[in-house]
Amino acid sequence: MKIVITGLPFSGQQQLFSVLTKIPLDTINQKPLEVQKGICEVKDPRMTALINMYNPKKTAYAKIEYSLLPDFNLQGPAKTLIFGELKNADEICWVQKTASVKEDVDSFISDLVIFDMVLVEKRLETLEKEQKKKFGEAREKEKNLMLRCKKLLDEGKRLTLAEVNDEESRLMKTYQFLTLKPIIAAINMPEGEKPDAVAEKMMKEHYGIEPVFLCAELEEQIGQLSDEEKLEFMKELGIEEPAVEKMTRMVFRGLGLMTFFTVGEDEVRSWPVRQGSSAPEAGGAIHSDIAKGFVRAELMRYDDLIAAGSEAKLKETGRFHLKGRDYIVEDGDILSFRFNV
Repeated sequence: MKIVITGLPFSGQQQLFSVLTKIPLDTINQKPLEVQKGICEVKDPRMTALINMYNPKKTAYAKIEYSLLPDFNLQGPAKTLIFGELKNADEICWVQKTASVKEDVDSFISDLVIFDMVLVEKRLETLEKEQKKKFGEAREKEKNLMLRCKKLLDEGKRLTLAEVNDEESRLMKTYQFLTLKPIIAAINMPEGEKPDAVAEKMMKEHYGIEPVFLCAELEEQIGQLSDEEKLEFMKELGIEEPAVEKMTRMVFRGLGLMTFFTVGEDEVRSWPVRQGSSAPEAGGAIHSDIAKGFVRAELMRYDDLIAAGSEAKLKETGRFHLKGRDYIVEDGDILSFRFNV
């Protein structure tokens, strides 16, 4: 899954990318006009509890790929590069300062709307030409859909607000519309400043964008500390969890993903899987053979395991389940698969 990070100059996107990917800021700043990529682990607090319980030899977190784009206000070839990356992204992370939330977001969304409007108008032109030759029922439906999309875009609204059926939704995804992509906003605040409740409400209600408030400079300091020093530092500041970890999980949910776990003395691992996945599909995230030869899944629920205190005690309570092919995996499930190929 590919998440792109972009923003206006001096918004802190380079610093945030550095914190997320552990790539030094000096290295990032050497190539300001290039797309830079890095991997970020999804730090789930449930993993910490499971690691403490099993004390495994290895641990493995779910991972997300981030791409840092050049500053969004650049023109020419850089702008073409930016929009090419946005088009191929699964999700967009917009970074900005708190001082100009509405103005900057308005400008950003307007650029995405214009990009989508061009796509819609070109498609309508093509459909009009085809209509003069032979216009089938499918093309008629597509034309009606494009006209509805155009109406929303004319009003400056994102296509996420379009009321569509499953067939229309699948068709819209083929166009890679930018206003159809999930967007989160990282609001980069000065240290000590409190989140703006008014701005948060406006972002959610007016734009349909989930904001996360953070201080990139402070997050960078936290990221450089050892685990023990980090806990002490955050305790002094009254911080329960680094904001970038909350942001990463928000990105994860925006992609329509959830997490299941595999546990044991050898390894504790978190696995990303699409929401609504069946047990065989979840097993396929580990290895294709599990999906092909699926027999059953042994299930523990995270909350039940933590409440019991150990796997052995959980089994004594009878809350250890066997699930078949039709079981739909839930976020936080702890699974072990039996399969035969």
